Amino acid sequence: MSVVILYGRAALDRQQNVAQIAARLNAAGERTFVPAWEDLTGPSIPDVLEDLLKRGVRQALVVPVAFPADPSLGAWLAGALNAWRLEHADGDFDLRIAPPVEQFLDVAAAVEAAVAAAPERLRPVAEVKPAMGKPGWTDVPEHARQVFFCLGARCAHRRALPLYQHMRRIMKNIRPLNSGPQRAMCVRASCLYPCNQGPLLIVQPDGVWYGRLDETVIERIVQEHLLEGKPVAEAIVHRQKTPTDDTGNIQ
Repeated sequence: MSVVILYGRAALDRQQNVAQIAARLNAAGERTFVPAWEDLTGPSIPDVLEDLLKRGVRQALVVPVAFPADPSLGAWLAGALNAWRLEHADGDFDLRIAPPVEQFLDVAAAVEAAVAAAPERLRPVAEVKPAMGKPGWTDVPEHARQVFFCLGARCAHRRALPLYQHMRRIMKNIRPLNSGPQRAMCVRASCLYPCNQGPLLIVQPDGVWYGRLDETVIERIVQEHLLEGKPVAEAIVHRQKTPTDDTGNIQ
């Protein structure tokens, strides 16, 4: 395969993130290595594949490089990629998946090497100022709602990240949603379920789950739900029903 897609998380560590690994491998010049991320950043695999398609590439190998490997990848990734292949390339794309890099690593040897590292690389914690957190991380900010936006692997595969970024850009310019009693606090979440409804976000404490998001729906959620307090009914995939007693307390 002349094009290899390295599929992993945003960073393995600060010195070996997926983009840096791809750059190092590209220096050899034998193949083209392209990074793709399963969470929190981009591009996603569909983004990479569509770019390859535009450039006339019809063959690629996906190599899972996250460590530890996500055991669920074997259950869903191949099917999702074949769905993309049939929808976007009419089946004219030789797309394959390699075993995860983790299967080829000698983790025990790596641990032994860490233990035997040069003394100057072993950092004494006594040299670091004692701390359990930052000063501003004690009080809960005043807010009305929390938005949990799924950036798990399956939602990321459905382009959740650019949708999240689109939502944040819109909210940044709406002052009431950034501070004060109407503030909406956004949280990037891992898998929220149900993945087939993705991309997903949940608005709490309203108990409203939105699915199959696109930019238009995101814009309506920000304006109508977060700002005006009116949920976007046609985009709701679930509403939480929390049982309460006669006094209104949760049972």
